[in-house]
Amino acid sequence: ILADIRIDRVKLGKVIKTAEGYLKGDAIVTRTGVFKYQNLDGTARYELRHPDDILINDSLNTLKSLPITNEHPTSLVTAENADNLAVGMTGETIKVEDGYVGISLNITHKDAIAAVNRGKQELSAGYRVDLIPEVGEYNGERYTHRQTNVNYNHIALVDMGRAGRVARLN
Repeated sequence: ILADIRIDRVKLGKVIKTAEGYLKGDAIVTRTGVFKYQNLDGTARYELRHPDDILINDSLNTLKSLPITNEHPTSLVTAENADNLAVGMTGETIKVEDGYVGISLNITHKDAIAAVNRGKQELSAGYRVDLIPEVGEYNGERYTHRQTNVNYNHIALVDMGRAGRVARLN
């Protein structure tokens, strides 16, 4: 499986440093599959991000021109707080391959670039979603809920993302 992931990462592009010092390129930002989330009471729920819900144009198009943040903010990014939260932006080019979703991006803030240079390179999507209780199994993994109507709000630069090490700056 790791060999397949490495191939996907190469196909979905790399990030380079520009003459201005920005980080620019393509990166995987999310994937399909089952993701683990923690409930407020400490128990876990497992949410299915099925290709039929994740890899559709209505959802994918919301990834375009989104703020990139350094960590997930405590609330959604809006015009009211973007100037304090955004460290870059996603672009308009989306690539999908084998359940992985990549997008062009540009990180422009010096503190975020410094964090990347220190090793903070994983990415995590922030979004609004309709969460439906549903129990089942997908690709050998059990799930308790299904995400539908995914509307992306931001992409966060994080130490460890829920989508795994494949969703990262390459």
